[in-house]
Amino acid sequence: MNQRDVFALTYAAYIAVYFTRKPFSVAKSTLTTTGAHSESELGLIDTAFLIAYAAGQFGSGFIALSVGVKVGLTISYIGTGICAFFFGFSQSKDVRAIAWFLNGIFQAQFFPFIMEVLGAWFPPSSRGQIMGLWTSCQQVGGFATSSFGAYVLSNPNMTWRDVFILPSYLSFLFAFITLAVLQPAPPKLPAKASSEDKENKSSKPAPKSFMATLSVPFLFNISSAYFFIKLVRYTYLGWLPYYMTSVLGFSAAESVLMSSVFDLAGTIGSVVCGFVSDKLFGGHSAKVIAPMCLLCGMFTIVYPQVAAISSTCNLLIMGAVGLFVAGPDSMLGGAACAEICGRANQPSAATMATGIANGMGSLGAIASGLLPILIKDHFGWTMLFNTLGGLAILGGVLLLPMLKSPVKTKDA
Repeated sequence: MNQRDVFALTYAAYIAVYFTRKPFSVAKSTLTTTGAHSESELGLIDTAFLIAYAAGQFGSGFIALSVGVKVGLTISYIGTGICAFFFGFSQSKDVRAIAWFLNGIFQAQFFPFIMEVLGAWFPPSSRGQIMGLWTSCQQVGGFATSSFGAYVLSNPNMTWRDVFILPSYLSFLFAFITLAVLQPAPPKLPAKASSEDKENKSSKPAPKSFMATLSVPFLFNISSAYFFIKLVRYTYLGWLPYYMTSVLGFSAAESVLMSSVFDLAGTIGSVVCGFVSDKLFGGHSAKVIAPMCLLCGMFTIVYPQVAAISSTCNLLIMGAVGLFVAGPDSMLGGAACAEICGRANQPSAATMATGIANGMGSLGAIASGLLPILIKDHFGWTMLFNTLGGLAILGGVLLLPMLKSPVKTKDA
């Protein structure tokens, strides 16, 4: 394999991951209308999945060390396929809930495992550009899953169960492909890579402790902003089709298909955010992320009013939110953390800082499970969107202090 093969394979592999991750949000409105689950049950299952996902992220490093990346990915594909199959096949609510909880653990393994593969194949000098392009697979995967779900739900010969069962076979296929084809690291230069690693290790300070990393300037700002942005994005991903069905009056298939605009716009937002940050602001990401958070908040607040005007207005405002939420989401969990550690002359703290920021993001994702239901049930949908908009704006405000001293480091 070469770098292009690895990029293409991992890109396709992560798109496949979404087919056993997103069907739950795609089928939510159908699950309630058919009596398979109530709203509160859907919220609990969502929360259980996200808790398992967060816990699985912490255990991914141990699994990689124990069985290796290739075997770990293979097991994860088999596991998520089995969970999706049983969710679609089982007649028991309890079995479906347990299956989706376990699916969260398997789903959590894919991103860190694939990051390790990409890190081994691509040097640091090109890794940022590569990652900017590679992360677009998340939005492509979301769009592909929504389109597939819309087709299944609109087909009179298929049911919501097929949204879960059919993608399970795709996961089993990628388990085989991963085991048979994937090379986790370049095979030709082990000695050179080893010597470079030794040189890098000898020239870099020891990794920072958790408490020492907390003192990195602006890490609190980035982590808190990521919590809010993740909460907003996951609420949209999880409840947007349901909102369009229950409030705007679209059919389940129409809602799922229209919600794919959110993912498509997000693809543009991710690429544009990284490009503008590097090319126009010299890698000072806050100059792009903060305004995008503020715009995301403003468009979210007016979303219910604008979306109710017409289908076209709904698509436009939905696309605007998707664009402005995906950019910050793609930067805050990785590039922004490395940036502030570099400016603080603490590059060895980057890994720990990234873990802290992503941990906060996971908490935001967990909150998106039940919090929207609680706000909607007590205060209505409009208040829910106002709250989400306010949180996105707060995230942008937290990043504003980073604009004052873009090159403030501890050089002196």
